Amino acid sequence: MKVFISWSGPKSRQVAEALKSWIPYVIQGAKPFVSAGDIEKGRRWSDVLGEELSESSFGIICITKDNVNAPWLYFEAGAISKAIDNSYVSPFLFNVEPSKIPGPFQQFQFTVYDPDDLLRLMRSINNRLAPENRLTEELLKREFDSWLPELKAKLDEIAKSNDGETQTGYTWLYTSEDLTVLNQRSDCKCVWWITPDLFKHALSPRSKESIKTHLQGGTHYSFVVPASDETDTAAELLRRLAAKPDALHINPIPSDDFSKVAVTDYVILDPDSESLQVFLELPIDTAGYWIKVEYSAATSLVQRFRTLAQKEKPAASRTASPTP
Repeated sequence: MKVFISWSGPKSRQVAEALKSWIPYVIQGAKPFVSAGDIEKGRRWSDVLGEELSESSFGIICITKDNVNAPWLYFEAGAISKAIDNSYVSPFLFNVEPSKIPGPFQQFQFTVYDPDDLLRLMRSINNRLAPENRLTEELLKREFDSWLPELKAKLDEIAKSNDGETQTGYTWLYTSEDLTVLNQRSDCKCVWWITPDLFKHALSPRSKESIKTHLQGGTHYSFVVPASDETDTAAELLRRLAAKPDALHINPIPSDDFSKVAVTDYVILDPDSESLQVFLELPIDTAGYWIKVEYSAATSLVQRFRTLAQKEKPAASRTASPTP
């Protein structure tokens, strides 16, 4: 019996390959097929997809927190649902909460990364086999318990990897949460944040917690912002996160100067090192999406904002500390 396994993105594919190699150890009569990965060169993808789906009796869709919005996954899920009864299709949620899964996948019965739920998935696959090929419940449980450690070792290793995946499903497009994860790199020692509105991102609950944690770990933060009463209020809230006054610096710039140079939000990681990275928020109505700036342009932006910071508006009450 064929089991069709769908994926989108590097981490999702790793999960799919792990399941493909593991399932036949537990259920010898199951023959998993991984979409795209098992298609021979020279064969048309659409033809192979149609053939495999027509011969498949069960479908697994590998969903990670990085691909929940990936168009490809929606496309294959639609094809699977047309070819296989929804009762025999299960999205496998790998380290992503069911509440994060969008509506189109709600028609299926989820499997979460949990031994009990994995056993239920294997039981469902086993029940789709012809009666003469099915394992008894006792034998299925014994095979499952025997081989589960191997799958767990593979999936736990995949979970540890950070290979540039993003929640958008595109390696070049980031969400604000993706940036928070990047800021959590253990080797990131300095972060600049150029923003017209500190409340928008830097003071969101998730960002605040991340900033506080990394300030305690020795990361230095500098914020370049337009001078205003609202900025002063936000700056005071940010300063409360720092145990040491010199670990966090606010650079309030005359508003006119700021608006001429900064057209959106920018986050800069390690501006004075070879691992420099600059991200800018796309200035579109749907805020919260960022792109990474090419390295040569990133170095120019660092110099631009260093120059801008030198126009910092004096404030007697501000704690003295290094500017960008």
